[in-house]
Amino acid sequence: MSFSEVHFLSESLSQNVSMAVFMPERGPFGADVYPPYKTVYFLPGYSGDYTSIYTMLGIRRQAELKGLAVVMPSGQNAFYVDHPERNANYSKFVGEELIARTRDMFRLSDKREDTYIAGISMGGYGALLNGLRYHEVFSKVAAMSPAADPYTLLADPAKGGFGAEEFANYFGTYEEYEAGPWNILNGYAGSPKEDIPELFIGCGDHDIAVGTQVEAFRKKLDGASVPYKYWENKGNHDYDTWEEMLDPVFSFLAGIPEGSKNSMRIPD
Repeated sequence: MSFSEVHFLSESLSQNVSMAVFMPERGPFGADVYPPYKTVYFLPGYSGDYTSIYTMLGIRRQAELKGLAVVMPSGQNAFYVDHPERNANYSKFVGEELIARTRDMFRLSDKREDTYIAGISMGGYGALLNGLRYHEVFSKVAAMSPAADPYTLLADPAKGGFGAEEFANYFGTYEEYEAGPWNILNGYAGSPKEDIPELFIGCGDHDIAVGTQVEAFRKKLDGASVPYKYWENKGNHDYDTWEEMLDPVFSFLAGIPEGSKNSMRIPD
């Protein structure tokens, strides 16, 4: 498994950005996969960056075992939405620029069926949002403890401890959010089934931060007959809970049974 840290000037964000990239390598301890590689774009959560993800979680091991390249940008607490007035277009960055730049730099597949998006908490929201928004790019979405309803998280101090001003900074008024493109509860329920990627949703059974949001999101999906895989473990909104989710998440993305290793070989 090779590791790269890359810095470049982003047109979407009008600033220098950085990302971490794990590339699978053939060997006795990893998967037998060959380029161009299937790829997961993995989004960190609020207050985190890619260093917190790969130092606290076994992303590298899962990438090696499942034979997937992993690209991790930092989200800078922006919820992965666009703000053209600030030159801060994080949705465009994730769904367009990051895809193009990494495919130019590395031996990644350009096929939709080989391109996935995942994330934790705020990054889970970003994965759900941009997986649907760029459904022609991503074929699978894995959301780990996703902040499925930022209004509940940010505007209700009893739920998230932030406040209405924080919500307005990202999404404007509640009315603008409710009717706008960043409301994924309505987005998934109102989208054609053929536009919705394969979904994985994971959450701890005692998640005090987003548990009620995940439940509401699942009800929306069920009401709209949108298929998804749900995985629940005992835990809260923390790294221990997410570590247990990694194998189910990466197995889902790789399309192999949980607990297994990708051992597909090219023909002789």
